[in-house]
Amino acid sequence: MRIHPHVLISNDGRTRVPCEAGWFAVPENRRVDGSRTIELAFARIRSTSPNPGPPLVYLEGGPGGSGLSTWASQPDRYLCFLEFGDVIALDQRGVGLSRPNLTGPLRLDLPLDRLVTREEYLAEHLAKAAETVAFWRERGTDLDGYTTEENADDVAALMEALGYDTFRTSGGSYGSHLSLSVIRRHGERVDRSLLYGVEGPDDTYKLPSATDRHLGRLAELAAAAPELDGRVPDLLDLMGRVFERLGKEPAVVDGLVIGEFDVKALTATGMGFHPFLKMLPALFLAMDSGDFTWWAGHVRKMRTAPVDNLMALVMDCASGATAERLRRIERETSLLDDLMNFPFPHIGQAIGGPDLGDAFREPVSSAVPALFMNGTLDGRTPETNARAVMGGFSDSHLILAENAAHQTVHNMPEVFDAIRDFMHGRPVTLTDVRLDFTFDPAP
Repeated sequence: MRIHPHVLISNDGRTRVPCEAGWFAVPENRRVDGSRTIELAFARIRSTSPNPGPPLVYLEGGPGGSGLSTWASQPDRYLCFLEFGDVIALDQRGVGLSRPNLTGPLRLDLPLDRLVTREEYLAEHLAKAAETVAFWRERGTDLDGYTTEENADDVAALMEALGYDTFRTSGGSYGSHLSLSVIRRHGERVDRSLLYGVEGPDDTYKLPSATDRHLGRLAELAAAAPELDGRVPDLLDLMGRVFERLGKEPAVVDGLVIGEFDVKALTATGMGFHPFLKMLPALFLAMDSGDFTWWAGHVRKMRTAPVDNLMALVMDCASGATAERLRRIERETSLLDDLMNFPFPHIGQAIGGPDLGDAFREPVSSAVPALFMNGTLDGRTPETNARAVMGGFSDSHLILAENAAHQTVHNMPEVFDAIRDFMHGRPVTLTDVRLDFTFDPAP
């Protein structure tokens, strides 16, 4: 381990925090004797408490999120926990300042001046993923080491190297998925865990039925929203009408041809995020009137986007899904088809493994105290995930945040009061909290 005094500075320059930072060497693939080592970047911020409890390691989502980059953009997301103990910011294997960083040199290269079908999108994703795999294998990377189980073992090894017998985890989305693996593999050392936007062991690939339930909730809100002036009595009908129109005749904006798949895919991408959900009715009203201006720039970016960091692709493919869940995804229908997953699971053909298997996808059973938090407007990790995962925890509590999407709700005073009770081992009584939610006005 290499560790040195450092000062973390937020992107806006307003927050400067003394810390210790460094790199920690771990095997790239613990299942292979003589595996080369890779380095994880981390920072430790010392607690402000005179009597600190076990440290907390904050696990970013994605997969592919950088803890150090997120700290720089959202320092309060980390600093609020210093009253309980030391806080560790971590760049997981393959991302951020960790070495190697598996970002590749390739971009998608799809035409802009004609309709691009789902099949063409998928073929391009697979081809560029295969090239990215070849790029990193040629440089000696053992991709079989880039799994959530290896990630979980990294967390435990780092905390041991820093001198902690026990520790706490906090993570949302993929970060909760990783936390669950840490608990399964190293639960005897985990003091307690905060999990939000919960992704269970078999939740990596999303269910189309969950997408439609999410759209149904949005439709109910839109029908009753005074800011929409009654112009969206049936959001699902409006969306279906736009998709049908695009299926018959693509739209053209400044020479860019926009088709049904483009709009469905971009809509699916935004389904978990508040800013997009607020715009959704107005965007579809505009398209219903023939205005596709907003979509043009996003379609252009989607067709020419950089290929995802390979760590993110391999991690999700390795977590995968049980055969039963894959059959269910194939069987179910949705207004957005199965695009919450695209280009998964098909991109696994280009990645070529690893696969953690169904033992990894079994529910986690644990006595580790766990506080779950989920939003009712989370289209990526619906509240049903949290309720199902809670079934395996003998000491757990759920806070349901009405109108919250795929986001943290720590900054709500009543929620953080509940977190404070949880971190100090006191009973948590808060079960529901409500965020204000209004749609952007209709054009």
